[in-house]
Amino acid sequence: MSGHGESEDDPLVLSPAVAESLGDPGTPPDVFSAVVAFLVDLREHPFPQLSLPVPGRPGMHSAPLPRDLGLVEYTVDDDADPPRIYLSRILRAD
Repeated sequence: MSGHGESEDDPLVLSPAVAESLGDPGTPPDVFSAVVAFLVDLREHPFPQLSLPVPGRPGMHSAPLPRDLGLVEYTVDDDADPPRIYLSRILRAD
């Protein structure tokens, strides 16, 4: 997997679009904190309780952000140890 800020030791990789959104000063603080909270949980639980497969996109999952602020789409390579996660996009509710 390749992505912005990828480190071989870090199992979580952000797409350039996600990294740009998180670095944008215009991103509302509640959205930023919800994404960060999701990322913290995702590191521990690659398949959060409300995560669902995305139909027609093998390996892709979606999960709601905390406080119903949107959805996150990501893939998990669970053959890796620890599982490698690529966060591809954030779909904000605003």
